[in-house]
Amino acid sequence: MDIGYLHLIVEVSVTVYVFLLGLPVLVNQIFLPEDLRRMSKRNYTGGTTWYMALLTVLLLLIVLIVYFGTGHASSTDLPMLGLVVTVLFLLMLSITLWFLYQQLIRSQGYRARIIEIIRKKIRKKYRQTGQLDRAYLADLEHLGVYSKRGLETQNVIKALEDVLNQALENEHTSFDSMALIQVIETLYRSVANTVEPGSRANMVQVLTIYKSILMELGSHSSLDKEVIFGNATRKIKDCTTKIARTSLKLEYADMMPLVLNVLTLIPGSSDKLFYIGILALENNHYQIATNVLAEIMDRDNIDDFTINNYLGLIAHFYFAGPTARHYATGSLQNHGIDISKEVVQKAARHHYALSDFVTVDRLEAMLAIYPAEV
Repeated sequence: MDIGYLHLIVEVSVTVYVFLLGLPVLVNQIFLPEDLRRMSKRNYTGGTTWYMALLTVLLLLIVLIVYFGTGHASSTDLPMLGLVVTVLFLLMLSITLWFLYQQLIRSQGYRARIIEIIRKKIRKKYRQTGQLDRAYLADLEHLGVYSKRGLETQNVIKALEDVLNQALENEHTSFDSMALIQVIETLYRSVANTVEPGSRANMVQVLTIYKSILMELGSHSSLDKEVIFGNATRKIKDCTTKIARTSLKLEYADMMPLVLNVLTLIPGSSDKLFYIGILALENNHYQIATNVLAEIMDRDNIDDFTINNYLGLIAHFYFAGPTARHYATGSLQNHGIDISKEVVQKAARHHYALSDFVTVDRLEAMLAIYPAEV
C-alpha cells in the first residue's frame, strides 16, 4: 500500500462530500412537489446538519492522516495508515449511502415527515408560551390544501386534532382565540377547499372533531362565561355548513345526519339549517330537507329569528312540487303556526335584509295561495 493509494482515498472522499452537499438541492428540484419545496426552505426536512457535521469530521480526519501522517511515517507504517484511512472512508461511504436512502428512496414520505415535525414544533411552542403558533398552523393549512384525498389529508387532520386536544386540555385556554379559530378553519380547508375534491372519510373525520370541540366548549360554559356562544363556535357553524355544501355537490348525502348532529350542539343555528335545507331541495334530497325542516323547530327556541327561517324554508317546500307542498302544510299544522299576512311579511323583511330575494318572492307567493290550500 503506497502513498498514491492514500491520495486516491482523499480525492474520492472529497468527491463524495461534494456530492452530498448538492444532494438536498437535487431532491428538491426533482423529487419534491412544489408545495414541499417551499416547506423545505423552512428547514422542516431535518437531519441534514447532523449528517454533514459527521461527514465533515471524517473527511478532516482522512485529510489530516494522509497529508500529515505520511510526512512522519516510515514505509512500514504505511499499511497501518492505509488501513485506518480505508476504514474511515468506508464509514464515510456508509453514512453517505444511508443519507442517500433517506433523501431519495424515502422521499415519498416527506409530506408525512414534515407534518410530524410541524406538529411537534406547535406542541413545543404551546408548552413554552401557552399559545398556538399561527405561523406553523399556516404551514399545516398549506399542506392540507395541497394534500391528496385519503391518507395524506388524514395525516394533516390527525396533527391538527392533536394540537386541538393539547389546547382544550388546558382549562385556561381562550376558546375564542384567533389561533383556535385558525385550526378550525384549517380543518375545513383540508377537506372542502382543496385542490382535489375531499373524500367522505376525511369530511366525517373533521365533523367528528368539530362535534368533540363543541362538547368540550359546552362543558366549559358557565353562567359567567358561556364559551359555547363564542367566536370558535360560530366558526364551527360556518365551516360545518360549507362542508355540508361540498358534500351535497359530491353526492355524499349520507353525511348529512352527522352535519345536523353537529349543528344541534350550536345555539341559534337555524340560519345555517335553512341554507342546508334549500341546498337539499335544489339537489332533490327531500329526506334531508324534511329532516332540516323538523330540526329548525325542534332544536331552537321559537323566536322571530327561528320562525323567519322556518317560514322561509316552508316557502321553498311550497313550490317544490305538490307532495312537498302537502308536507309543508302538514308541518305548519303540526307546529300550530297560522299563516297570516303579518307573520309572512315579517319573515319576508328578514330575508330581504339578507338579500335573499328568491325566498322573499316565494313567501309572498305562498301567502297569496295559502288560504285556498287549507
